Amino acid sequence: MDSQYASNNELKPSDLHGILRYVKSFRGETFIIGIEKSLTNHEHLKNLHREIDVLRSINIKIILFYYHLDKGIFSIQAANSFFENFDHLEEFHVFDLHTESENDLTKIITEIKTISEHTNLCLLNRPSDSSVLSSADVFKFLFESIEAQKLIFLVDKACPILDGEPLTNISALELNSTLSSNKSSEFPEWFKHHSKIAIQAIDSKIERVHLLNGNRHNALLNELFDKVGIGTMIHSNKYETIREATISDVQALYHLTQNSVKRETLLKRSIEDIQSNIAHYLVYEIDGSIVACTCIDFFESEESVEIGSVFVQPYYNGRGIGSKLVQKACEKSQLNGFKYAFIITSSAKSYFINKCGFFESKLEELPIQRKIKFENNKRDSSILKKIF
Repeated sequence: MDSQYASNNELKPSDLHGILRYVKSFRGETFIIGIEKSLTNHEHLKNLHREIDVLRSINIKIILFYYHLDKGIFSIQAANSFFENFDHLEEFHVFDLHTESENDLTKIITEIKTISEHTNLCLLNRPSDSSVLSSADVFKFLFESIEAQKLIFLVDKACPILDGEPLTNISALELNSTLSSNKSSEFPEWFKHHSKIAIQAIDSKIERVHLLNGNRHNALLNELFDKVGIGTMIHSNKYETIREATISDVQALYHLTQNSVKRETLLKRSIEDIQSNIAHYLVYEIDGSIVACTCIDFFESEESVEIGSVFVQPYYNGRGIGSKLVQKACEKSQLNGFKYAFIITSSAKSYFINKCGFFESKLEELPIQRKIKFENNKRDSSILKKIF
């Protein structure tokens, strides 16, 4: 994932509008950030600290800790690296976790909540392993007691692949189900252990958990200020959704498809055409923004549909969005009693065959109306078919 999508994931000046929107929603919130101990000797560590400083500068409150994962057990570590690399930061408070009982931990959490009103960086430090309470207990108290918007783990590994695609985001419910299924074998062990902590955090009302490769330059900022990010986000709310388009989406759909129209990979559709057929469109939303669409044309007498205008913003290519849209269109068509789906494409034949399960078809198999239109257009296109 890292090498393949690196060029797509660097923040650009054109992203400023989205960045400012996130700044507004993040300001005043609390983020809990854990840095894997193996990253403390990495060349990017100082940069990670500077990224945290950027978050502080927009009034995000940070609770920071270093940790180590060994045989499935998390342990909060001594924060020596913090003092070596954070010398450019000011006004942070250190909490030593000398916890002998739950009462001790409750006092520390209460103190964190009080002091965080006056400083936006708190450091959890565990100078020894003499504490009776485990790090798992600390996490539990922390997640339940601190009203945090995000839990972020910076790990020393690339994020996983699921079904051949980078796992950019997944709901806690779906993740929990996947961990209990045969698909769990696709996940590396470190991810499974972090996932359990993530699910626990979301059960404790933390909205989103991010797992990031801390070896990536500017990993933290690229993850937080982009709708897709560069790591894996585990979420509780409807972050990513496919829905039927509404009349209020017409303008967005028109602008979304213009680049492909110019490259002649989509047929040109006017605003009026989109508006009159809006009920046939499906849109793919990420964090409230439409990033992809498709249009379904129904041929009832032949019990078939055409799935057309499949478009994904180039920035989001390679993340399985197009195939999910096509799958949803097929499911919707099948539920409405249709038996076949056609796709006519001039440039993405292999994609629809390999990723969406279509196969090559012939002109004679098209619905009569679509066959006439195809012959009149004189386009050098492939005809693909799928049987439900």
